[in-house]
Amino acid sequence: MLTNIHVKNFAIIDEADIDLADNLNIFTGETGAGKSLLLGALNMALGARTPKDIVSPSADFALSELTFTGISPEAVDLLKKEGFESDGEVVISKKLMNNGRSVVRVNGETSSAGFVKELAGVLIDIYGQNEHQSLLKESNQLAIVDEYAGASIEDIKAKLKAEYKRFSELKKEFEGLSDDEQARKRRADLLEYEINEIENASLKEGEEEELKDRHRLLANARLITEGLGEAYESIDGEGRASDSLSEAIRALSKIAEYDEKLSEIVDSLSDIDGVLSDALRDINDYRDSLPDDSEELDEVEERLDLISKLKSKYGSSVIQVNRYCEDAREELDRLSDYEGYSNKVKKGLADSQKKLITLCGDLTKKRKDAASKLSSMIREALEELNFNQTEFNIEITEKEGFTSNGRDECTFMMSMNPGEASRPVQDVASGGELSRIMLGIKSVMAGRDSVGTLIFDEIDTGISGRTAQKVSEKLSKIATEHQVICITHLAQIASMADSHYEIIKQVENGRTRTGIHALNDKEIRDELARLIGGAELTEKVYESAEEMKKLADERKKEIRKR
Repeated sequence: MLTNIHVKNFAIIDEADIDLADNLNIFTGETGAGKSLLLGALNMALGARTPKDIVSPSADFALSELTFTGISPEAVDLLKKEGFESDGEVVISKKLMNNGRSVVRVNGETSSAGFVKELAGVLIDIYGQNEHQSLLKESNQLAIVDEYAGASIEDIKAKLKAEYKRFSELKKEFEGLSDDEQARKRRADLLEYEINEIENASLKEGEEEELKDRHRLLANARLITEGLGEAYESIDGEGRASDSLSEAIRALSKIAEYDEKLSEIVDSLSDIDGVLSDALRDINDYRDSLPDDSEELDEVEERLDLISKLKSKYGSSVIQVNRYCEDAREELDRLSDYEGYSNKVKKGLADSQKKLITLCGDLTKKRKDAASKLSSMIREALEELNFNQTEFNIEITEKEGFTSNGRDECTFMMSMNPGEASRPVQDVASGGELSRIMLGIKSVMAGRDSVGTLIFDEIDTGISGRTAQKVSEKLSKIATEHQVICITHLAQIASMADSHYEIIKQVENGRTRTGIHALNDKEIRDELARLIGGAELTEKVYESAEEMKKLADERKKEIRKR
């Protein structure tokens, strides 16, 4: 559930902090007051691309922050998978700088916009004009049927996806089969040559790195020897460090008996002398161990050249070169018994196709069963939304060929008037009708998903009167199972609010600002009156607003008793 929206420096919204209720939240305001800005701020936080000019001209950044509580186990698991801890709460924020750079955070830690979009998918659904238009795509219609079918088709879809992958691989192999014996012979000869070349090289993992280290040592052996000699002479040569240290120890030893502190200094210098002796021995041993054979350098360079040549032909690493050799052996084995191999591929492809036909058939049957039940429920929901005497059916038909999602095509069919033949919904429904159809579908699906918050924008497009009342009741019903946020300009819908917020635009000191605040009972009456009466508000309009709110509250109680 979305419990708080915090917006700052977003266009003409200086700052807004909105606490939301867990049922039906209604936002109203004059045309142009900034209702779309609120939705824009929500979308920015949820990962949508936002132009930098949305930042208020007087600010360095725009901020949108959303707090969700009581999130679903699915959302918690998704957070944990990405390394974010959550105790059932998540805070998503996006800070957009005026230079176009942005910072996205989840629970205070930097995140990617891609992950936020994925997380948003299990936290919130936003239904605007674009979402209503999504009903026009048959692929989206099939997705709605599958969502309704739920767990009953999950296993079949998983098996189908795996089998389709196998079928596609076998089909590719089948298409690569060749009847040209001479071409197969040439290919076999090439494979034998490549296999022998790699096997004779006997490449080992990690060998190249060891050779490069050895080459660096061998190529610089003379410089290393000279440096070691200089270091040795500096420590142990005439007038060098070791002689000076020995003199100091002898001088202090003569007087150490007079003061214990002098003895401690002698001991320290003796320790240093021991360290110097060890260093001299190490330098000498290392110098003796250095190779002086230029023949080894030639051998190392030759080996590195061979590895580089094989990598340029067979892969970018020794691991890939050896893997290429394994693949080449397998292909050579197939070519050695090409008839057996081709028969195996053909049989495998036939078996896979047979399994696909069975799986697709089973999936089609379950989809048709789900579509029949869903059609009936959507018809009932549409009747409640004032689609009187409307026919609605979901047709599932099988097409040729296979996909990882089966062979089905889905079409939502409607007849808007008695006696008219049913046609695809995209051919008969207007934009306003599409929004109501989507609302009807969502009301059916509401209890079947884990998304906690639903946002409806432009749900009242092209409706009024009795239809608007029906839509308001449906929103109130959905709000018993989900948090609902609705932006509207209709009094019938606004009157059903459990929490009502006004978006208002004002001019202060020559600057336009938009504010958002929760309304008390009197303010709700005034806002409903404005929605009913427009510019001229009479006492009768106020009385009508009070009556509308009273009836809406009574109707809500009836709806939520069911």
